[in-house]
Amino acid sequence: MGTMPRPTKRVAAKLVAQVLSFRRIVSRPPDPAQAIATVRLGLPASAIDEAVVYMAVAQKDLLAALRIPASTFHRRLAANETLSPSESEKVLRLGDIARRAEETFGTPKAARAWLISDNLALGGSPLSLIDTEAGANQVRRVLSTLNYGGTA
Repeated sequence: MGTMPRPTKRVAAKLVAQVLSFRRIVSRPPDPAQAIATVRLGLPASAIDEAVVYMAVAQKDLLAALRIPASTFHRRLAANETLSPSESEKVLRLGDIARRAEETFGTPKAARAWLISDNLALGGSPLSLIDTEAGANQVRRVLSTLNYGGTA
């Protein structure tokens, strides 16, 4: 009995893409194994465009918030390549924060408005902190405070 050959990175990335769209990431968190595989294999570059549509922000603004150079993104998109592991992780992080904001504010529209608005407790917009895990933790802290009756 032989072992099944491992799929190539491109095939594996397509399998990840079929299961995880940005809207899916926001609506339901991937299980840990799927999140790890997604980061390692990379989301398709088109996930950024999905996030732009979902978040209703300009592409340049989202790329700036995620600290992804526009030229790198456009090259990957044109070549139908995947995002790097660090870029994929940022997109997953954005989806996680968007989901938490929707749970807090009740609607995607209210969550998006909060994510792009300046917040005194954060020293800027929540979206501006998504590029690092430390920043995302601060956003999660503020959302948790709001969920439990505090002000932020």
